[in-house]
Amino acid sequence: MSGMERNKRIRKRIAAVAAMVVVVLVSVVLMQYYLCIPSDFDENRVMMMHKQPANTIDVLLLGSSATHADFASAYAYEKYGFTSFPYSIDGATCVVWKPSLQDTLRTQRPKLVVVDVFGGGYDTELMKTRCNQVYIVMTHFPLSSQKIEMAKEIHRNSEKSSVASLLFPFIRFHTNVPSNLRNLKNRLRMEHAGPSPMRGIETHTRTRKLADVDEASFTSDTAELDGNAERIIREFIDYCKSEDLQVLFVKYPSVLTTQDEDEMLVNLRANRILEIAEENGCYALNMQPLFHEIGLEEHKDFYNHGHVNIRGQQKITDYLGRYIQDEIGIGPSDLSAEDKASWDNSVRYFNALADMAEGLVSKNDDKSLGETPDAIDMLEKYMKEHGL
Repeated sequence: MSGMERNKRIRKRIAAVAAMVVVVLVSVVLMQYYLCIPSDFDENRVMMMHKQPANTIDVLLLGSSATHADFASAYAYEKYGFTSFPYSIDGATCVVWKPSLQDTLRTQRPKLVVVDVFGGGYDTELMKTRCNQVYIVMTHFPLSSQKIEMAKEIHRNSEKSSVASLLFPFIRFHTNVPSNLRNLKNRLRMEHAGPSPMRGIETHTRTRKLADVDEASFTSDTAELDGNAERIIREFIDYCKSEDLQVLFVKYPSVLTTQDEDEMLVNLRANRILEIAEENGCYALNMQPLFHEIGLEEHKDFYNHGHVNIRGQQKITDYLGRYIQDEIGIGPSDLSAEDKASWDNSVRYFNALADMAEGLVSKNDDKSLGETPDAIDMLEKYMKEHGL
């Protein structure tokens, strides 16, 4: 065999190996994007965040379940004219705040960032048990030097999440692939859909027989934060300042009683976060002592002690939306005719959702409604049947 033929064979082998590596990498990326993280309300909500036209979201809401349970973006738009979106994940702690914001800033430049403070009121050990939420964020963030730095910082804040698995969630969640295959149809439907008219909303159509809210929860007293949590919160504020972002820290109202010592402790720690926010030049709004002023009723407006149903959602959105408008000066968004038509359509969907959800609540028909193709189908059928 001549030297030329040998070199040609070596080049072919190198090309074959390189092609195989590319196929493996593409397969892993597709599997982790479509089959590792379950297709649920949280995953769909983040996906729909990236479907929003660039630089059309003026108010970004970060946090855990209270964020999307308590605030309805389409309703706020109808009443106050500004666009918003909840980049929120059930159980998210303060570890998730900065990565969520960084992911959003790839396509949006919000005038205001609203942060749910409860995610900062937990101990380091508990935050480690809630580390999976950040993988939803990292799945959608493209591989880059910034993602590598994000992974390193998340690992520092939550040691249970390895840098490698944050960069390639397939490493951690490959065992989910078989069970997630049954969700693939809905996952693909979400992927190929345009901006969702739901705008990240989630609600549950039930009420609970809760004890009356304890006025002890209205206190402004504070409790010291976990040291790691406080560091993360202060670093998050510094990052927002570096990006020249206005930030509003909010404590959403809940039905707290002194019998639940753990939640009362988190309540006091949330007050401390509000103090830290104000000390650092951020806005801070404690909605807990405003419980009755907002018009909330324990037995009508909540589906559990920490989350409101559609009735309470409208009341809180109305109050917080007015605060954002009057106290912070966020006015109606400047939208193109096409984007305005899209948001007007979202108002139509929300009003249908509110009407349908109220009927379900009154009949004690417990349903979870959020960012899914099935919910949109249900609403479209409802609107057609009721001429909405």
